[in-house]
Amino acid sequence: MTVSHWRRSSPTTLEVDVCVIGSGVCGISAGLALQRRGRSFVVLERGALACGASTRNAGFLMRGAACHYAEAIELYGRERARALWRFTEENLEGLRSEGCEALPSYRRVPSMLLALKGGSGGTEPWRPSPEFAAANRAGLERSLTLMREDGLEADWLEPGTRSAPDDSAWRSGMIACALVNPADASVNSYELMRTLAAKLKAHSSLGRLLPSPVMENQEVFAIQEGSGSRGVTVRTADFAIRCERVLVCTNAYVSLLFPALEKIVLPRRGQMLGLAATGRKLSASYYCNDGSEYFRQAADGTIVVGGCRTYFVEEEIGFEDRVTTNVQNALESFTRALLEYGEREELPVTSRWSGTMGFSPDGLPLIGPVMCGHAGASDVALTGNSSLPRATPPVWFCGGFTGHGMSMGYKAAHEAVDAMLGDRAPLFALSRLTC
Repeated sequence: MTVSHWRRSSPTTLEVDVCVIGSGVCGISAGLALQRRGRSFVVLERGALACGASTRNAGFLMRGAACHYAEAIELYGRERARALWRFTEENLEGLRSEGCEALPSYRRVPSMLLALKGGSGGTEPWRPSPEFAAANRAGLERSLTLMREDGLEADWLEPGTRSAPDDSAWRSGMIACALVNPADASVNSYELMRTLAAKLKAHSSLGRLLPSPVMENQEVFAIQEGSGSRGVTVRTADFAIRCERVLVCTNAYVSLLFPALEKIVLPRRGQMLGLAATGRKLSASYYCNDGSEYFRQAADGTIVVGGCRTYFVEEEIGFEDRVTTNVQNALESFTRALLEYGEREELPVTSRWSGTMGFSPDGLPLIGPVMCGHAGASDVALTGNSSLPRATPPVWFCGGFTGHGMSMGYKAAHEAVDAMLGDRAPLFALSRLTC
């Protein structure tokens, strides 16, 4: 993130209460929260609206986290795991309150966490060993029991049961069982982001009318703290934005602004492919091998398949937007097996793409203040306090969704805004990793 001297000389000055950096689901949701509080704000985006992971995902509106519920209890404890699942339910309800159910692409379909049948032989990296398959099934069975005990609605399906879907995935013979989240949904994520952004209203700053508070093609190169009521200045090539608070919602890309977060938010590339339906039908959003692979059918019939990054972890690190042969070949092999394509049958691939996700070390979101120096965004140190000081630092971060930004970003943004403006410790505090 660099800008030449020639682009820095005469920026237009704006004044707002809060500057949000990043226009993905988290940043736009933060704008909605600020708008309802009556605060003036801008949302800065270095490219086009939601051009990162928020419009490169599969469009799952799914309850839960990267791991299944039983594993979440092992990792976080039962109370915290239950709160996280409720948090993601509230995230979906929040998106519904914004009108996402009215979108043409919205589908009220369950998501299913699949355990695949174990297999021996073959070289496909996604095919589970008998041992992994047995452990995966046991984990889902345990999750079902725990979820029902904790008042979380869940169902169970196995092949041959009357309620099992008659679709391509179930007819493949690969599915051993499914834990069902019945209240989930799916959507075209780009359509959703445009709809959310359109709800942000125009306002003015220093006599300048901003037709939209979302300012595209404005790459931030400095965040400078000063004094006074609007003591922070955010610099892009075209604007100097004076504000009281800054909320950074760039997720995977945050270390490009704040190098001190490099080991806290890890950029991980995910890859996908899209296929013409060619007679295939899917009745749910599918998530299998502990989330390593996932697939669903869009409202227009297109089937999207993603994942397989876990078998090539070292290759899928960083910010580069590209697809790789290893991952795409694995996705094709997986698609053939789960969607009934023969080895000699040509896959009707219509698109291939990638997106960079922000992973946190413990798989939970990260919300909290960072300390920013006067010289620019490179002079940043993490705050190490477990509770906020009396004068809360004005620069905050919200992200680290570990591949589940659509499941957490809306709710997390509202939590970040409430904590930042209310001078209180947030849920999923960043300080848990920096103390």
